Parts: sequence; structure tokens; C-alpha cells
Amino acid sequence: MLLATLTGILLSQDSTVEGTVVLSKKPAANAVVTLEGNERAKPISGAKLSQKGKVFRPHVLVVTVGSKVEFPNDDTIYHNVFAHFKAKKFDLGMYPRGSSKSVTFDNPGLVSILCNVHPEMSAYIMVVDTPYYATTDRTGKFRIANVKPGEYTVKVWHESGRTRENRLQASGNKIIDIDLGAK
Repeated sequence: MLLATLTGILLSQDSTVEGTVVLSKKPAANAVVTLEGNERAKPISGAKLSQKGKVFRPHVLVVTVGSKVEFPNDDTIYHNVFAHFKAKKFDLGMYPRGSSKSVTFDNPGLVSILCNVHPEMSAYIMVVDTPYYATTDRTGKFRIANVKPGEYTVKVWHESGRTRENRLQASGNKIIDIDLGAK
């Protein structure tokens, strides 16, 4: 009886899924890794995509469905933030340094963010409906903690257009390496 109880406790413990994503045999920075299962995400607070030095920061932002994202202009010049993608379409108009505008993202999917004043500026917002997600660091590494036991679809997206999808059984900590192939 005690063994069965201990086994039940071990199997019900949350897992950590971590690993590395590579593209063309090099670390894939800013890849989005999600674990999609039965659990739906709650909106997050405090999401921000700022503008400074004619760059959006961060370059890739992951938010959950229903989250509001702030777009502060921390630059010395005017910017116009807009998106025209299936997951979200908006145009915030021109606004100066020190001001901020926000958008709520209601639908899952990819949103490409641009500035029509500065065509070199771009960023991506991936809107997900799972609490389990991560963005890879500059070495291609990611870590998703507190994953409930169960079966998941691992989805990986990179701005190069490369994607991967695999099944994963989360029970105990997992290390997975994902090769997106060549550009």
C-alpha cells in the first residue's frame, strides 16, 4: 500500500521540460517552444514590447490568450506600431517618447509587429493558449517548469519559418533536443 501511494505521488509530480533548439546546426535563439495539452492558459499581466534605438524589445514575445501587451515608446523619436495578421490586426498610430499604448490579444497565433515609420523595425508576438511555453535564449536553450503529468504536443516555431511538432509524455523531468533542419 505504501509503495502504491509513493508511486502515485511520484507520477503526479510536476515535470520540467528543457532542451536545446538548433537551426542549420547552430543554436536557434528566439524560438518559441510550447507544450499543448488539455490545460488552457490564463491571461498574463505586465507584458511589454518596448521601442528603443529603432528596435522592438524583446524581438519575440510570448503571451497567453486574453493578455494585454503594452507598447511603450522609450525612443527619442515617434513610432507607429501596427500588425495586420490573422491573430490580430491593429494600428496604434504615431506616438512620441514617454507614451504607451496597449492591445489585448484575444486569439491564438502569430502576430508580426512593424513600424510604418521605420521599416527595419520588426518583432513577433506569439499568442498561445497553454500555460507551458518558453523562448530560447541565445544558446538555443529553453526550460518549461511545473508541467503537469500528461501527454502534450510539443510545438516549435522560429522566425525563419521553420517549425516542428512532436508528441511528449510528461512524467518526470525531460530533456529534449529539437533540430529545425536547415534554413
